[in-house]
Amino acid sequence: MFKKIFSFLIIFLLAIVASASVQDDFNLNMKDFNFINKSKNVTRFSYKMVADKFLEIYEKNPKSALGEKSLYYAAETYNGSYARFKNSIDQAEALKYYKLLSSNYRSTLAANAHLKAAEIYIQLKDIPTAKFMYENCIKKFPKSKEAKIAQQQLTILNKKYSTSSLPSPQKNPQITKNDKEKTSQENIKNPDEKKSDVIDSENNAPRVEIKSVKYWSNDDYTRVVIELSGKAHFYKHWLKENPEFNKPPRLFVDIYNSVINPSVPKNMDINDGLLKGLRWGIYEKYTTRVVLDIDSVNDFTVFQMENPYRIVIDVSKDSLNKLKEGETKSEPKVDKKQKSKGKVTLVESGDKHTLASAFGLKVKTIVLDPGHGGKDPGATYNGLMEKDINLDIALRVKQKLEKYDSALKILLTRDTDIFIPLEERTAFANKNRADIFVSIHQNASRNPDAHGIETYVLNVTKDKSSLAVAAFENQASEKSISDLQGILKDIMLHSKLEESLMLANYVQKSISSSTADRDIGVKQAPFYVLVGAKMPSILIECGFISNPHTAQLYTTEEYKNKMAEGIFNGLLKYIEHYNGK
Repeated sequence: MFKKIFSFLIIFLLAIVASASVQDDFNLNMKDFNFINKSKNVTRFSYKMVADKFLEIYEKNPKSALGEKSLYYAAETYNGSYARFKNSIDQAEALKYYKLLSSNYRSTLAANAHLKAAEIYIQLKDIPTAKFMYENCIKKFPKSKEAKIAQQQLTILNKKYSTSSLPSPQKNPQITKNDKEKTSQENIKNPDEKKSDVIDSENNAPRVEIKSVKYWSNDDYTRVVIELSGKAHFYKHWLKENPEFNKPPRLFVDIYNSVINPSVPKNMDINDGLLKGLRWGIYEKYTTRVVLDIDSVNDFTVFQMENPYRIVIDVSKDSLNKLKEGETKSEPKVDKKQKSKGKVTLVESGDKHTLASAFGLKVKTIVLDPGHGGKDPGATYNGLMEKDINLDIALRVKQKLEKYDSALKILLTRDTDIFIPLEERTAFANKNRADIFVSIHQNASRNPDAHGIETYVLNVTKDKSSLAVAAFENQASEKSISDLQGILKDIMLHSKLEESLMLANYVQKSISSSTADRDIGVKQAPFYVLVGAKMPSILIECGFISNPHTAQLYTTEEYKNKMAEGIFNGLLKYIEHYNGK
């Protein structure tokens, strides 16, 4: 008993010390915040350093009052930087964090963030969204002083902006005034056009070239990929439909410090039921605006990838990765014997409980993704190339699945030695309405004794070894992985994590049993190839080809068959869980 009390006291005291330390960090950063706002001799970089520190405190304590204050002051710092240096990237960052605060908290600071965001939208000449922010403030905080201010500002806007006073559309089909939420132009100290075509004179950084734009789609999902010559700063914004002024919804992405290759068509007709089309134009000097004209979109995600650099835009009729019960192919049969488990009612069918019984779901299409390929060999150890093993295993699994049930549709992202970008693999699965997506890989380590099987699902993580695997498979830096994790916090709200974990567990146990290799377990990490998948999806690291023993096994037909058999049996258990035997 004494030991338990003592342990509790130690934990309690450590928590107090940690809290005090975070508070000290916040107080010190507030001093820096006050200093840069008063001093005449500070740079834009000083503002960024202070904002980054506030965000670091927020990310460690997002649910605390101190975390909320840190998020607010991060936005304030960027807003102060924009007021001083007129750099529109700072304005975009300020708006992003004000909106994050206004959406996730119910406090005085959150109410104030509504007002601040509305002010920025007015600066951008996006009056409908400014009105929305004011109206939302009144709705969420009806008795606050901020609500009174919001009401006063709404009255002013309604008087100032009537239908007749809003700018009319220009004839230019690429970018119209309706699309221009005006941002301040970047300060360009060197007006020399010969240099400014390729160099950002303020930051001495090369301008990013937009090399191409392409898309994949079906009638409920579209992925647009903007290929770039380097990493880009960009700002995304959704403009809601405004029937009063006959304005349709649009999604636009501003790519700063950029030039666009003349070969990119200025207009692309898509007309897939989600997007009417895509167009681009020069919004302001060295800012390219890409506009997606919306037909019927309810959700979108925008993120950046590297090696090569590109911006990926996913749009969907429904919440990305979210299954609506009303859209199942058959109504669930109600059985007298029902057992409730969490939020899902599992219907008893003989001695078996399946989600298929509840929702009428069936596994019909499976996409197998042999990792790497072509110019990308993957891991290369002991005379083996990962890309070759991945394809070999995938073809064997495909053959086994087709032999098991000829009604199953088994697709491969590649069936030869060709290179396919990561974002195209998931797009292929979504376009073909796959029910399962399985990416097959081989592991590697600097430690030649490392061995075992591990299976991953998409999620954020702090585990260093998992992040290292993701960084290798993503062909990305740790910094970009960190950026992706931030995006995933939003994406994962609607992901099929539960189903993916179930699939991963079946496959993981089956492979380990079949090959007798070490079971490292099911893990979670941010893999680009799984981002945006609308179906349960996993990435298998089948074994360490950096281990001489494992590499030797892979030279035998027997072991490759065991590996394929393990994946097949794991998939079979998942299929039978949904389809029945």
